[in-house]
Amino acid sequence: MALALRQLNFKATLVQSQGQRIQPLIWFHGRYDHDTDLELLIQLNGADSRALRIGDQTYYYSPVGGSYSLQTNVTAGFIPPAFYEPFAHISQHYQVIASGGMRVTGRPAQYLRLVSRDKFRYHYDLWVDRESAMLLKLQMMTPQGEVLEQLQLTSIEFTDHIPAQLTELEAIQRPPRLYEASQLEAPHFNLRPNWLPEGFELRRAQHRRLYDTQLPTDHYLFSDGLTDVSIYITERRQQGLPELAFQGAESLINTSIDGFAVTVVGKLPVATLHQIAERMVLDSQGPMR
Repeated sequence: MALALRQLNFKATLVQSQGQRIQPLIWFHGRYDHDTDLELLIQLNGADSRALRIGDQTYYYSPVGGSYSLQTNVTAGFIPPAFYEPFAHISQHYQVIASGGMRVTGRPAQYLRLVSRDKFRYHYDLWVDRESAMLLKLQMMTPQGEVLEQLQLTSIEFTDHIPAQLTELEAIQRPPRLYEASQLEAPHFNLRPNWLPEGFELRRAQHRRLYDTQLPTDHYLFSDGLTDVSIYITERRQQGLPELAFQGAESLINTSIDGFAVTVVGKLPVATLHQIAERMVLDSQGPMR
């Protein structure tokens, strides 16, 4: 499956659903050379939003939220990065179980379950094409079996060559970088994360002003390969939001700790987010770098 996601040339249609939100998309993918694959995702509902990835550079175009680029070799919010790697990389935290299969999009598929080895994460169900090893369907679900998020291919057409939509990319305008690593400002506040479930690694720690509110905020980003967790720390007197908690595909909590407002967001059970917030610590030596 990891090789298929990188190497196959295809055009696919799919539906991505999260709660009551349903988004149909067109997905083009092609292999340019040994080191570079190309990907284009076009949303078909609402604003004409698109994501274009060329190797490890990804460009996001939206007439609503603005356009920007990131250095990443997967399209954020689509397929988890861990699925582009062998399952051995996540086997310490997820048990992979293969059991039978069914037809998906008219193709025989192998059914796989990714079961969290602890109580801190969601589970995943996958259906993989038996012939091409292409991912055909993905579900993220609670331990109780409630489906929180789903991605379902409705058609796929494999080709010998890169789809025509990916062959004329030179004329497409490249939006500016969302941030440059060399320009990131280190966290300012002395409250910092001290615990996340095993397997989560710090990917970014920075101080910035939030786009919508312009509040000075420390932001920590962690990932275990399947999901990301963001922690936002702001001075309590400036934020002013009530304490709240919401569980879903993208869970969220907002709480107060030692004069700071702490917001934790991620595709994890809300109980896990509470533990992350409750174990924050004041660091007399300054923030974590």
